[in-house]
Amino acid sequence: MFRCSRIALLGLVLTAGVGSAADLDKLPANTWTPIQPTTVQPEAADEKGQWMNVGWNKLVYDAAGQRVLYYDRWHDKKHGGTTIYGNCLFSFDPATTKLVPLRIDHWGRESTPSGGYRTVPLPENDQEPTPCPRHVYHAFDYVPELKAVFICNGANQSAMFKGEVLGHKLCTDTWRLDVDKKTWSKLASEAHPANQLEHGMAYCPATKSIIYAGHDKLWILDLEKGQWRKAKSELPRSHMGMSVHYDPARKRILLAGGGAYGKWQTKAGGFNALYAFDPITEQVTKLADCPTALCRAALAYIPKHDLFVTVAAFQGEGIEQPSGMFAYHGATDRWQQLKPTNALPWDKGWLPLCYDSQHDCLIGMVKTTFYAFRYAPAKD
Repeated sequence: MFRCSRIALLGLVLTAGVGSAADLDKLPANTWTPIQPTTVQPEAADEKGQWMNVGWNKLVYDAAGQRVLYYDRWHDKKHGGTTIYGNCLFSFDPATTKLVPLRIDHWGRESTPSGGYRTVPLPENDQEPTPCPRHVYHAFDYVPELKAVFICNGANQSAMFKGEVLGHKLCTDTWRLDVDKKTWSKLASEAHPANQLEHGMAYCPATKSIIYAGHDKLWILDLEKGQWRKAKSELPRSHMGMSVHYDPARKRILLAGGGAYGKWQTKAGGFNALYAFDPITEQVTKLADCPTALCRAALAYIPKHDLFVTVAAFQGEGIEQPSGMFAYHGATDRWQQLKPTNALPWDKGWLPLCYDSQHDCLIGMVKTTFYAFRYAPAKD
């Protein structure tokens, strides 16, 4: 399975970087344009640090705040140095280029005699509980009406509590973050999706609920009640690494990719599959297969053109899945390969991607550089 944090630039991008809202308004069509973020440091001296892209994350767009939100690693003195797990909610404003660590979890890094580390709670976590740091995969989304971020399940093999290494068990939970107040609260649901890793979820405005897909199961979170329940239908096969996206034009949920662990290189692994989930009837319908493999892959919706965009790039021998930029047209249930004017900004894995509705452009993330892309249909 690709580790999305292990990426490299594919050649030189022959486009000047973005530095202001005016620049975003003048983006060249179908061209990947880099944006270098400017970090806004926390006030506390021991929290001043740097963003580390440790991968397995998802970008979502807060239209009211005109910013991208995501969960990743903040490296500082208080919370510890390098780990592979996210511990902070970040915001990125593409217009001002400001990157802000909005909320850092009350967990730290503790070294072990063998040279490894453990993830342990800090004393502040007793008074103000926060999520154990983790890979959130695609089980992360923003609910505009509530001004809240939700995460569910995730991975952290190093997680320790009261002297016992519990690993992923400490990430088997659902949390809500009030973005304005910057306060976390844990949902006490009687039922809960199993934490089988590499899962996805998305907010469904049509039903005021969150739809979760992991392996062969579908779950629904009633946001008013704060309770999870199983959906009436299940997936026809196991999909590890499936991502979940709301299709506003058709008021349905798209369930994209995922498959048998490590078997994405060919279509036999199942990673090309696309399904529609009806949030009212809770039935699953097979849609047209994607031309390439999708694993924790973004499908960014552009309402102006009523299409979803995804980017995948692979290197190595024996890979039968093509690299490229692809669009899904929900109205006609068909896929199309897109041709940008310059090289894709990376060459390994699936590009984290969301749509910036304020500036009518896609925002992607490669290592610690963001990229803007304004889609325009081909003249023919």
